[in-house]
This record gives sequence, structure tokens and C-alpha cells, in this order.
Amino acid sequence: MKKYTLNTFLFFLTINLLSSQNLDSLYVSRVNDTILSKYLNEKRAIEIQLPRSYETEVDKNYPLMIVLDGDYMFNIVSGSVDYLSYWGDIPENLVVGINQKDTRFQDSSVFDNITFTPISSTASFYDFIVNELIPYFSKNYRVSNFKVIVGQERTANFANFFLLKNDPQIRGVISISPKISQNMNRYLNENLSKSNSKIVYTLSSSKRDFESIFKNVSELTASLDSIENKNLRFESLIFDKENHYILPSVSVPKSIRSTYSMYSDIDKIEYDSIISKLETSPIDYLKNKYQLIKEFYDLDKTISMNDFMAIEEFIEENEFFNLYDELSELAKQEYPGTILPSYYKGRFIEETGDPKKAMYIYRSAYNMKEVKGLTKEYLLELAERIKEDFNY
Repeated sequence: MKKYTLNTFLFFLTINLLSSQNLDSLYVSRVNDTILSKYLNEKRAIEIQLPRSYETEVDKNYPLMIVLDGDYMFNIVSGSVDYLSYWGDIPENLVVGINQKDTRFQDSSVFDNITFTPISSTASFYDFIVNELIPYFSKNYRVSNFKVIVGQERTANFANFFLLKNDPQIRGVISISPKISQNMNRYLNENLSKSNSKIVYTLSSSKRDFESIFKNVSELTASLDSIENKNLRFESLIFDKENHYILPSVSVPKSIRSTYSMYSDIDKIEYDSIISKLETSPIDYLKNKYQLIKEFYDLDKTISMNDFMAIEEFIEENEFFNLYDELSELAKQEYPGTILPSYYKGRFIEETGDPKKAMYIYRSAYNMKEVKGLTKEYLLELAERIKEDFNY
């Protein structure tokens, strides 16, 4: 007795997203602040965007996204984060932009002539981020252990240095059109090849970028693509038409989506290319998907109804009805006290030979809570249909 088609489960993806938004706040909150830095010997201006749910979900911690070149990159990054998180493609992030309008070169491009690592003012700016900015947010805001840094050109290259530590505080890098310094290709390959930390790295350039930058990005892409390390998630985005200055407008939203690619719900592409072809348990696949979300992003995400329905689709298409029993147990963990576990338990029992017992299970769920996309009335319809079919 099949309930959903693949199109239905994809339709519910839209319904779930629309109905799951936090409407308590129609707008994000922005704060202008300064941090007095002993490393920079000055007050450095920052701009902060709080997630929409920040004031209402008081027990929730958020990834921190640090935006270099905040004087011109902050709006495009913060706007993209708000839009993509509103639709559920990425988690909500707390975003901070650092003003570098008059300090860009000294903040990001003063290197040792031999090692090409930060010295002088650039080393101080690095220390400012690690020892002052991040602790400031850890103390004063609810931020999680997953932190992302975004940069373009000089600051994109500078952002790479945060990945050259054994236990980096920043584990996500969005590097847009980086002006790659000497030895950086080798440094990154050596460190990311052996990293025990979960790293997410997104690189981008364009065929119309500066020739030297596009060439170096292509070489870095080949180098990082060769790494075989399950702790590294790397993607290189190469665009066709955008020049160096326009590139951030298209690269930022796509790079943010790439950074959080493991977070989003199962869509038609993932279902068709991976799940529909599985020769192992789709439930194990689902559990592993959410375990990776925890390991990479430090987020405890409840398995979405959309993703439950994707696995249901697989079960129905392949008639692997015995898997409903395990899916019911998983639903009990994720949605306790709701009708979802009873629905899957009923489907298991109905399809494996005891429709009368399934009828009682469907009816027994009437006093439980509903979940998105599944109603008590539907379970009663299933029970009534069994009653009519078997004259119970």
C-alpha cells in the first residue's frame, strides 16, 4: 500500500522548509562593535549579524563565519547566509565582518622572504583573530566549535594559514580568487593530507580571473584533488564569465552552499545518484549522513521528515519492507511521542503478513502528536482500508 512517490517526497521538502522557518523574527539583527587589540595596538571595527532565531532559541549555539575584507564583503556574505539558512540549505550562522579598508595589505600580505609565512603586522593580525576575536565571540555570544573564514584575493591566501596548525580553531575556509603566496600549495597539501581534524575547504576562481590567479588556483585544485583523506572535504568552483571583481557576487553563495553541502536535506540529485543505487542499507546511509553533520559542523541535527520520506521511497520502490522495522526504531529516537514510529511499525507488520495487527497499531497512534507531512487522519484511513479489505 504505497503512500508516497518520489515527487511527493520532494514536494514535502518544500513544505517542510516553508513551515519550519522561525517567524518570531522577520529580520536579522546587526550590531556594530569594536575590539581593542593589544596585537594590533588599536581598536578594530567589526560588524555582526545575528541569526534570526538567536533571541528565541536561547540554548542553541551557532557556527561562526568570519569575513575578511568586511568593509565590502560583509553584506554579500551575511545576506547569502541569511537567505540560504532561511530555506534550510545551511544552518544559521553568526557572521562577523572585520573592517580592513585601510589595513588590507599589512593585515594579510607581509611574509618572511624565505618561508613566506606571516611576520610583523600580518602575524599580529593572525594573532588578533586567534587570540582576541574568536575568544571574544566564545565569551559573549553562543558560538559552536565550527568556524569558517571567508576571504578574497590577498585575504583568501591569508585564510589558508589557519589550516596549517595541527588542531586548527578554524576548520572551514572559503577562498575566493586567492593571490596564492609562494610555498602555499605545498604547505596545504602536506598539512591537509595528514590532518586529523575535519576540514571543509572551498576554492574558487574564473576563466576570466587574472591569468596568474587562475593558473595558481588550477594548480592548487589539482594538488588538493589528489589528497586521499576522509577528514578533508574539498571543492573547487571554476566559473566561466565573471571577472576578478564580479566573482564574489556569484562565488560567495555557491561557496557557502558547498561548505555546508553535507547539511542539506536529500534532494532528487542525491536520491537518484546515490540512494537509489545503494547495495547497502539506506538506513545506515541516513545515519552516517547525520553523523558526518555532527563531526564536521559540530551540529546535532534532527533527521528531517524529508529524509525519512526519502528512505521510505527507497523501501517502497524496492519492496524491502522488512527495513520499516529498523526505520520505526530510528523514528522513535528522532520523533518520540509522535505518530511516525507507529506509521513505520504498522507498514512493517502490514507488509510482512499481519494486517490486523497493523490496523490496531495505526489506530493506537491517534493520541500521539502529528509530524509534518503525516496526519492522524491518514493513519485512520490506512486502518479503515485494512478493515474493508479483510472484512475485520
